[in-house]
Amino acid sequence: MVKALKEETMAMTMALSTRIEELDGELALCRVAVGKGVVSAALSKEDVPKRKEFVGTRSACDVDNFL
Repeated sequence: MVKALKEETMAMTMALSTRIEELDGELALCRVAVGKGVVSAALSKEDVPKRKEFVGTRSACDVDNFL
């Protein structure tokens, strides 16, 4: 009985080791893909129009009426 449990544990350990190696390979591929995606999506500085400064008056009544 102990021998059977030991063999089952060894089989499970081998299966998990194999799966971990597969996942390590997939993780490496994902890291490469994400790395290339970040490099290819280089930051570009867009010319965004600036807001103009408000040159009027605001009253509390207008704010209350807006809400």
